[in-house]
Amino acid sequence: MAEESTVIRDIDWKSTFPWTNIFRSFRIAIHPSKIILALLALLAVYLGGMVLDAIWPNGYNAVPGEIWMYEDSRTNLQPTANFHEARANAWKDVRSSYDQAKAGNANATLRDVDAQIDKDRDSEIDAAKTAFNASPKADTDARERDRRVSDAYEKARSRHVQAHFINGVGLFESFYYYEVAQVNLIARAIRYSNWIGSGSVTQGLFNFLVNGPSWAISQHCVFFTIYFLFFLTIWSIFGGAIARIAAVHVARDEKISIRQALRFSTSKFLSFLSAPIIPLLIVLIVGLVVAIGGILTNIPFIGPIIVGALFFLALAAGFVMTLVILGLVGGFNLMYPTIAVEGSDSFDAISRSFSYLYARPWRLGFYTMVAVIYGGLTYAFVRFFIYLILIVTHLAAGLFVFTQSDSHAWLWNAMWPGPLINGRLAYAVDFGALGPGQKVGAFFILVWVYLVIALLGAFVISFYFSANTVIYYLMRREVDATELDDVYLEQVDEDFAETAPVVTTPAAPMSSASPTDQPPVTTEPGSIEPRTPGEAIVDNTGTPGTEPEVGKPMEPPTGPA
Repeated sequence: MAEESTVIRDIDWKSTFPWTNIFRSFRIAIHPSKIILALLALLAVYLGGMVLDAIWPNGYNAVPGEIWMYEDSRTNLQPTANFHEARANAWKDVRSSYDQAKAGNANATLRDVDAQIDKDRDSEIDAAKTAFNASPKADTDARERDRRVSDAYEKARSRHVQAHFINGVGLFESFYYYEVAQVNLIARAIRYSNWIGSGSVTQGLFNFLVNGPSWAISQHCVFFTIYFLFFLTIWSIFGGAIARIAAVHVARDEKISIRQALRFSTSKFLSFLSAPIIPLLIVLIVGLVVAIGGILTNIPFIGPIIVGALFFLALAAGFVMTLVILGLVGGFNLMYPTIAVEGSDSFDAISRSFSYLYARPWRLGFYTMVAVIYGGLTYAFVRFFIYLILIVTHLAAGLFVFTQSDSHAWLWNAMWPGPLINGRLAYAVDFGALGPGQKVGAFFILVWVYLVIALLGAFVISFYFSANTVIYYLMRREVDATELDDVYLEQVDEDFAETAPVVTTPAAPMSSASPTDQPPVTTEPGSIEPRTPGEAIVDNTGTPGTEPEVGKPMEPPTGPA
């Protein structure tokens, strides 16, 4: 007899290749509740950083381009000396430019410098208009006049910016725009398949994860320690809520509300907050113990001998600190998903993230690489989508605007230099070239446009938590053999609102030989009705039967239905 052939009609790709579940991250990340929470987190983080910049002393601000100087200096043999020398030279250039703007007035304040810049601008504009009025070819020279007026406003705006550099650049502002630039670099490199070298994905990731944070910690430790605690607080509340929504969405394909997610994150706030801090404290305490032990070296003669003999303890401590640091860096992305999925505490988050990292490091690295590549592609798509929104809006809203600004530029472009004019999403408005009402209108447009642009950052945050939640599920399945649909679910208040009614069944009539009356029997719905000893079991056909043997199921009725 010929063997029957087997036809494969479908392949379960998610079971055959589990890592393809990561491709669900985009659909999960663009859910409105996660985007809203991510947008609120982004606004809180940004506004908090700008407030901290505003109250921080100007003498401790960054020099323009300082973080890029730090990046360049790390490629030299003496990065610290070269960086400080470059920063000192940059400050000299800023002060020299400011002294020139003071026009020989040693006692001039920054307000006086701004007034002088505006005065010079107005003089150039008056000269351009006078030359135009005196020209016999006014129609031909009108374009030249407009160009000179526009150049005067642009020059004044640039001089204002240079003059205000005397106060330095806010530390958060420098760090924020540097990190955003690295995200754009990664997305662009992925689009052009540039993985290694200058302007590559590797360089962008290194700058984002190493250069930026190391500059912040090594050069401005106090500022960024304060900001880190503030950031971690916001991250614990909103990031924990996003991770919770993603956890339920991935496992059950259900969506919980923002209120439920925030209630979960606030109830687990200390766990979210302390999960990344505890490993840092362990490293700090162990390092402090080693440092205290090193003090013995100062004891004449016997001190170096003791330190040398017990130096193996310092090496053991270094081994522990290295394990903790690598576990924190490699497993940090799994800490919040652990708490969101398991409903556990910070110690469980640390334990699982470390164990998954050291049990399957290459698999975790592969999942992370897939998430980064896929995230870069989706980021490029969302950015292009927002780019189109702004272009279409700019063209449609300015279609019937014919007025010119004081700089003789088209008023609509002066109030909002759109992406086609500016070449990028972000832009700056020259408020000096606008009238009073135009300034107010341009400010409102600025707020709304930047809210739309902020959605791109909100998507990045939402995708980060969504992708890492999927990765956590995959790692848990690989290491602990736990199914993907296993997630901790809270008992909501409605579950305790009302219990099921109790059904009261009267007892069977007692014979006259019964010495006492028996009380009624109560049963819960769906439970088996109790019977008296010796009473026959009645099946669903109404016929008496016998009690089945232990472990043997009852025979189904054979009579007609």
